[in-house]
Parts: sequence; C-alpha cells; structure tokens
Amino acid sequence: MASNHGDDEFEGKLGHARQIRHGPNRMFPTPSAANSKRVSQRTRAAWFNRKRGAPNVKPPSPQRPSRSQKVMVKIKPVTHGGGGRSAASMMRHTLYVERDGAGRDGEKVQVFDRDLDEANGAAFVERCEKDHHHFRVIVSPEYGGAIEDLKEYTRELMRRVELDLGTRIDWIAAEHHDTGHPHIHLLARGVDDHGRDLVMSREYVSHGFRARAEELATEILGPRLEQDRLSQAVKLERFTDLDRELLHRARGGEIAMSMLGDDRMQASRLVQRLNQLEAWELADQSRPGVWRLDKELQEKLIRLGDSRDRERATARLLAQENRGLEPERTRELEAAHSSQRVRGRLVGWESLGSDEKGPCLIGVEGIDGKFWTARVSRVEDLRALSGVEHGAIVELSRGTADIKPSDRTIWEIAEENGLTYSAELHREARPTDRASYIEMHERRLEALRREGIVARESDGTFRLPENYLDRVMARETMGGRESAEVQLIDPHSIEHQARYRGPTWLDRMADGLEDKSQLRYEGFGAEVRDSWKQRETLLERMGLGERQHDGFYLTEGWHERLAQLELKSIRDRIERDTGLVAHLARDGEHVQGVFTCRIHGAQQSWALIAHDRTATLVPWRKEMDRAFNQLVSGRVNDRTFDFKYGRGTEKNLNRGKGFGLDIGF
Repeated sequence: MASNHGDDEFEGKLGHARQIRHGPNRMFPTPSAANSKRVSQRTRAAWFNRKRGAPNVKPPSPQRPSRSQKVMVKIKPVTHGGGGRSAASMMRHTLYVERDGAGRDGEKVQVFDRDLDEANGAAFVERCEKDHHHFRVIVSPEYGGAIEDLKEYTRELMRRVELDLGTRIDWIAAEHHDTGHPHIHLLARGVDDHGRDLVMSREYVSHGFRARAEELATEILGPRLEQDRLSQAVKLERFTDLDRELLHRARGGEIAMSMLGDDRMQASRLVQRLNQLEAWELADQSRPGVWRLDKELQEKLIRLGDSRDRERATARLLAQENRGLEPERTRELEAAHSSQRVRGRLVGWESLGSDEKGPCLIGVEGIDGKFWTARVSRVEDLRALSGVEHGAIVELSRGTADIKPSDRTIWEIAEENGLTYSAELHREARPTDRASYIEMHERRLEALRREGIVARESDGTFRLPENYLDRVMARETMGGRESAEVQLIDPHSIEHQARYRGPTWLDRMADGLEDKSQLRYEGFGAEVRDSWKQRETLLERMGLGERQHDGFYLTEGWHERLAQLELKSIRDRIERDTGLVAHLARDGEHVQGVFTCRIHGAQQSWALIAHDRTATLVPWRKEMDRAFNQLVSGRVNDRTFDFKYGRGTEKNLNRGKGFGLDIGF
C-alpha cells in the first residue's frame, strides 16, 4: 500500500489462512531474497518480531473449520520518517479512504472509530505524529455485501484483536462499496495503551488477524457451505436450485430484476445465473433488465448435466488404463441402434453424479475395436460383476425404460398417506423392510427432489405430486437416461482365459459358438486373436484340439471335458479351504443352510450353501446377495435357485453357524 492506486485491488484469491509449517520438512522451502531487498526485509521483520512491547502474544490457531467464511486481510506496517513527512502521508491516506462515491449508495465515505460513526480523521493523524509507526489494514469478507452493519463488524473484530494483543488500540476505519467486494480500510496507531510500541508477531499478522475476521464473519453469516454451493451453482452445467428459483419467480416465461426479491446476495446470484444462461442461449434479454427463459430450460439443463457427468466419467474410465480421451474410438450405446449389442472386455464403471449407489457409467472395450460406454441406473444392477477379474468379458444391450420397483413402493406408501412419504411411514406400512432398504428409497426421493419432481418439508417428509409415476417415467425415458442391461459372459480376463483349465469364451469364439460378425482385428479384437494363439498351444497339449493345414480344430467333447476339469478344481478348492465336502446340487434338489460366498465359474456363478459337513453349490442369482451369511432354504430349478430367507425360514430350519468363507476363483 505504498501508493493509493492499489488499495482497492482485490484480484487475489480469497483463501483460507495458510497452515504454519516449522522445521526442515516444510512443503515449499523459502527462496533466498535478492541482495537488494535484504535491508528492507530485515527492517520490516524487526517491527513484527521485536522482543518488547507485546512479546508474549499468542495468536489464535490457524486451524479453522472447513465451512467458515473467507475473509481477505492485508496488513502493512508503515514506519514514520520524521520531519513531518509521516503526518502528510497519513493525511493523504485519510483523505483517500474518505473519498467521494465510495459509500454504500455512492455518497462520500465517513471514517468511524470504536465509538463514533463520524470520527475526526485529522485528529487521529495528529495523535500519530510522534509514533514510530502505524498499521494500514484492509479487511474484505468474501460476502461483505451480506453483512448489514460493517461498522459493527469492524468494532467487534477490533475488540477481539485487542483481547489477543492484551492492549487497547487507537484506530479509525472506513467502509468502501465501490468495488465487487465491500471492504473496510482501517488505520491503527503503532502504540499500546502504555505508550510503548505496538508489536504484532509475524504469525499473528499472517494468520491470527484473518482467523478472527473469518470467525466473526461465520458467526454473522453462518457456515459457508450454502454460499459456496450457490456461488458454484452459477456456472454449473446442470439444473440447479437457482434455475428452479428463476422458474418459480418467472411470469409468462419472463423474469425481471424487480422479481428477484429483497435478498441482495440471492438476487446477485440469480442475475449471474441469468447471464450464464444467456451465454448458453437458454435465456435472452427481451428488453433491458428483463429475461425470457427457454421453454425447455429444465429439460435442456438436465440433458446438459447428464452429458457433462458422462464426459467426466468417461475420462476417469480411460484414466484407469493410463489413457487419454479417444473421441474417434469412443461410442455411446444409447446413440446406437436399438438392437445393438456390445461384447468385449470390462474396463470398469464410474458414478454419474454424487450418489455412489445411483446411476453409473460402464466402459467396455468391444471386439469391434471401439470403446463403448453405457449408462446403468443403479450400482445394484451390476451385482453380477462383483468379484470378477479386471478385464472380464461382458455383453451390453439397450434396456427398456420402466417404473423402478422403488418408485412403485414409494407411490404405494404415499398414496395411503395423503401423497406423503417418510421413513417412519415406510416402517409402519412394511415393518419387515430393513433400514438400508428404506434408506435407498429416501436417496431416490432426494435425487428426484433435486430435479423438482417431489418436494421436501422441513420435518423431512417428502410430498409427491398426483402424477408422480408419470413424471418419474418421463425422467427415465429422457434421452440418454435408459439403463443398459449387462450380462457376464466370462469372469476371467482374456490373458487368464489363454491358460485356464476350463471352458472359456475364447473357446466358444474359436468353435463358432459366439457371434463374430463384429470382430475386428484392432484394439481389443487384436488382443483376442493373440490370446487365442496362446490358447491353442494349451489345448493341443491337453489333447482337446489339433492343428491342421487350414487351421486349429477343437476335438469332439472338448466343452464337457473342460467343464469337468473346472468343476473338479472348484470342489478341490472348497474342500481344501473349508474342510467341507463339496456337492453340486442337481435339478429339483432341495437345499438349506447358510449362504457363505459366491463362486464365479467360466459359464456359471454359484452360491455356496454350508450345512453340517457339506458345502452345496447352487445357481447364484443377484437377489441372493441380500441373504449373505444368513440361513436360506430353496429348490434348484434348472439354472436358477428359488429360495427363501429371513425369520420365517430360520424358524423352520435347524439354526446353524455361518462359516464366513472367503474363497477366490
């Protein structure tokens, strides 16, 4: 602040107080100062750290709550040169902070002090004439415009600073409103209440003063989380609460400045959002101060949000394999033909949005050499892929939109309770439902609330519209939102299949049992060809294939032989790891016991049911995961297992103990 020109420049980032680091392990070493600056730095350091005046001041800890308000603080100690020059400099600065047009409504600024709203700046300058130094301070809360009384804020702040320093401070200040951030200019004398030099430690200047300013701003404005969310929402490429507020206030598709309300902070955010919508051509100023909103604003923003979520998830999927974006190879299943099916190597899946159990994006390297992505509405729909190898073979196909079971449950409960839903109403209507199951329905409604389909009351109750099912159906059928169907083809990676002693997808590809119409010898298609060459060598040694002049041919019965080898390997592993006798359930057989684990075979996934000295393998289905480590009872029906579990089942069975098996296949 050597000159007045930079006093109102706030281009710097509004950050939190930096963490103080001591010792040789600082994250960033302090660079050596240039020789030309050493003298001035030593002089300045002396006035921060001299061992007299206030040697025992302990600054407040720089540790701060993550949700506290942000305040920018600049403090400059100014040493007086004598000969009357300091008084002239102080007077010029006082006149600067009192300049015309910087007040709240454009009027001239009036300095104030601890007691008076109209203090005497010239008298303050006279009191400073014989002081060794004084302090010039700028305090700029990030949301200073929301603090109704900046004078009282400054007075309370200085009271807390005086308590920290253990002395009364003589000061004057002025508030400026002529920049983007309303802020305070403050001048403080460099003497304490005993007439000695007022000294602030370097730590207090760097961190303590700011910590007090942020602490007080948080008490006045509340935690910063909501303001942060609103500030970020201005530029979010999705449908936000700001957009919902604009639609609510609009009349006939238009909204004027006068319709934005009396809350200055909220109105400012709404104007910023309108400007952003105008940049996206989703709003336009029909006349000065009046915007016309796009008729499909909500749907277009939802689509835009989905698109951006998908782009980020795609980038994360490719980053798993240390690859960048490949737009020439990347394809979206939803944009393909309705009958399109994709087979290939599983890359992984990533969440779409903030709900970890909500929609996700699955990525597959297809045999056609393309990288395919598809949206799956719930992570629960990917249960079949739990425990498979990275690079397992899967098939993606287009799904048909339908009302989710959770939405039907929500509607049935709400319909009986005046179109309201809550966890308490759910428990009353269905007392056997588990807490985690009820929580899933609440998460679903919270996602629908963010899109304006349902409303949430202050007591946590959700209120549903009369056309709830129609609206959620329209949401699910919105372009790009249909959920893909995922089928596990082989739980082993292509590299593992090349040496696996059991039936594999590679074998079926070679024998013509799999559709090869999409196979291209590029990307993953080339990996399939190379792995099959390795597979040929193993099968030839096992006597299950032979090379002829026109290619490699599998021998008759190869599949049955490999299936027997795989089943024997699984049985041996179970008996070795558990001490139980392994048994494969036959069609029509009744099985009961504790569901202890899932086992992936090349063409079949099994559930392991332990009872007495036997471990029985039954066909696994994803619904069984709810009964993990519980007693189950059921009958094998071809390639499925019809089972029951829960309290009723336990009463009809001899109580057993789960073995907690953890067998990897």
